[in-house]
Amino acid sequence: MILRELGRWEKGGATRSEMARTLATEADLLLFVVDNDLRQSEWYPLRNLAEMGKRSLLIFNKTDLYTEADKNQILNQLKQRVGGFISSEDVIAIAANPQLINLENGDTFKPEPDLMPLIHKIATILRAEGEELIADNILLQSQRLGEEARRLIDNQRLRQAEKIVDRYQWIGAGAIAVTPLPVVDLLATAAVNAQMVVEIGKIYGCELNMDRGRELALSLAKTLGSLGIVKGAIQLVATALHFHIGTIVVGKAIQGITAAYLTRIAGRSFIEYFRQNQDWGDGGITEVVARQFQLNRRDEFVRGFIQDAIARVIEPLNLHQSSAESDDELELELDKPSDIAPYLYQDSSQNDWENPRHPPDNW
Repeated sequence: MILRELGRWEKGGATRSEMARTLATEADLLLFVVDNDLRQSEWYPLRNLAEMGKRSLLIFNKTDLYTEADKNQILNQLKQRVGGFISSEDVIAIAANPQLINLENGDTFKPEPDLMPLIHKIATILRAEGEELIADNILLQSQRLGEEARRLIDNQRLRQAEKIVDRYQWIGAGAIAVTPLPVVDLLATAAVNAQMVVEIGKIYGCELNMDRGRELALSLAKTLGSLGIVKGAIQLVATALHFHIGTIVVGKAIQGITAAYLTRIAGRSFIEYFRQNQDWGDGGITEVVARQFQLNRRDEFVRGFIQDAIARVIEPLNLHQSSAESDDELELELDKPSDIAPYLYQDSSQNDWENPRHPPDNW
């Protein structure tokens, strides 16, 4: 049994609301205690807890503070407000701890608590519904345990899947940085690894062969291209690198880091796909991929990602030495080369982005 005054939970926010639900789950019979008409902040948690399926009583306490007419008026108001989820017979008026009464002779009188209506009601419920209440409680607690188990499993799967994405994004980055692609349009296809798709699916209990993995990978790679995310990622990476290292960054490094970024977007999209039982949802693959791109454009994430990229890609390439060798730089084919050139060739000695240092003619 749970006995709580709803007023205590009013200012508790989400934490107290969750605590109330936990206590309610463990109870066989819920008693909601108020001392006046229900406020809106009390009505909502009362309704939510009652609709969990638990047997519930609404207790109107401190009736000794009201006249008989006021008491009946409040009692009727309570019955009307909760009529959709608590029977009028289960709204009980009591006086658990009546206040002292001052007598004319100066003495005080302490009335006896008026709890008999509640005691009789509980006794009636237990006689008629006792075994059913216990059975319902066991069922509800079992459901709660099932929900917690599913939540734990989902969190564990998510951590494992994220490790797979992290591994493949830096494997791909290293490979492309060493052997860059001739055109950026190939980045999406190179970034979405079919083996990664198969391994993520396996985490979520979906056994895919490599043909199915390639099919899914190709579909997502096309989506990355059609949404303009490839070129958007290149610009984001190039800009972020400029602010972090402020020097010339060769094209192959930008390609490698962009590939890692695209792999992350693809991987996180596939995690969402498999978490939903191989369903892209109402908005389809386009909405999922676009949402992941927006999530991974946040400044906090980009800063951490670029720091990892510098350590995992740029430093191994020793760009501070290769920056003087212009023949090592790779041209990135964009519809508008001027959109990305300032980020690729910015000299650390210059702060004027309007005058980037252009590569030599034989670049």
